[in-house]
Amino acid sequence: MSTTKLNWLIKGTSLARVPLLAFCNPKLLSVEPTSKVVLPLNFVTKNHFRTMYFGALAMGAELSVATPILEAMFIQKKPITFIFKDFKCEFLKRADTSVVFEFSDVDESRHAVEDALRSGERLNKTFKGKAYSTKDSENVFMTYEITISLKRSR
Repeated sequence: MSTTKLNWLIKGTSLARVPLLAFCNPKLLSVEPTSKVVLPLNFVTKNHFRTMYFGALAMGAELSVATPILEAMFIQKKPITFIFKDFKCEFLKRADTSVVFEFSDVDESRHAVEDALRSGERLNKTFKGKAYSTKDSENVFMTYEITISLKRSR
């Protein structure tokens, strides 16, 4: 799947449904083999300490995990809906640069979509990721766990 096409879908969907996300201007770097999203550190995402605001970090983490599901919904036209059930994170350092959010369990996410479609029942699945500096991937700012609740749409 083309990241360019998904970037446009994310921009359009976020403008219509989550305008704050569109305002933060995320950019999808990859979906295969890992989902990577970059969020710039700028006047919109920066707090009074000149580091990335918690809300911006949460949106980037959510988008990294949701990207394979959005691909299933909008590109593959699968009748699935999802909502974030919970969010746990551990802040390791202040995010003083633009941030890359990396989610490695893309295949597991796709299997969860198929399981939810097959069963027709609500399925809750927890995924892990990490956020690090765009300048140095060893400079990890945050680790996170997000539970997504998936269900076949009507």
